[in-house]
Amino acid sequence: MCKRWEWNIHQIISKEQKVKKVFDFIKCNTLQIMETIALIIAFVVPNFINIQEVFKGYLAENVLAPDNFFYYLAISHGGLLASIIFSIALWILITRKINKDYVMNKIRLYHDYSYGWYWFCAKILGIKQCSLVLVPIFMQFKLVIRGTFDVYPLNMNEFPPIDNEADCKVTKMNTKLKTDEINLILEDTYSIQVEQIPKEKRDLSTIKISRNNGISRGRHFSQKFIESTIDEIRKIKHISMLNIFSTTNPMNTEHIAKRVFTLDTRGNIDHIYVFQQSSDKKRNFENKGHKIL
Repeated sequence: MCKRWEWNIHQIISKEQKVKKVFDFIKCNTLQIMETIALIIAFVVPNFINIQEVFKGYLAENVLAPDNFFYYLAISHGGLLASIIFSIALWILITRKINKDYVMNKIRLYHDYSYGWYWFCAKILGIKQCSLVLVPIFMQFKLVIRGTFDVYPLNMNEFPPIDNEADCKVTKMNTKLKTDEINLILEDTYSIQVEQIPKEKRDLSTIKISRNNGISRGRHFSQKFIESTIDEIRKIKHISMLNIFSTTNPMNTEHIAKRVFTLDTRGNIDHIYVFQQSSDKKRNFENKGHKIL
């Protein structure tokens, strides 16, 4: 009876979390949702109404001219041609005017969305800027490495550089093991223990780069941390897979992803997997990594 009660409580909490996630998604992406609906309406509606009848006054008072060529054509023909013209006109307005300076993820909520949604917002809706704050680390890497958005605006005041920064500590484990797969542990804001790594990955050759050995949890931009990562990655001979376990803040993540793992700088690595850290007390990393490339 007690176990059944606990199961019911767990189910209720789970449903509440799912509902909250949906509402948070709508709250943070209201503009994009409305634009998507508007584009659908612009394409669908002309096929179900008699546009010539609705705009018969306009057609009677105007003739085809260079300044109204497309709109007159759409109104006079209706149907599929009107759908295409109205959709394109609205799409141009959205991408070149409405979303020109829009920054995605501005609201301070957790932005756990699929890569497909980010791609749609960037490539279809024309959003050029996206904040990486409160975005899962694996998705931060994916967005930056793939160049999904043009700009990832971050406030340097939130990630101040450290004066007289000490050198980063580099630790290498299981180096005698020659495999086509290597772990990279990036210890930044929080320390990472071996026990937090999935069991099947613990015995792999591992490079651990520590900014502060877990002494400080301050979110700082660290040039030395980034440079140490660059140096260690360049030393790696060609491998098939790199597993990343990271507690980097968004500023350091962006610089590492852009300067270390973009297509023109990571010729010695075929595939990259980033493992997301769980939110429970143990903060273990998930057993399955997210494929970035």
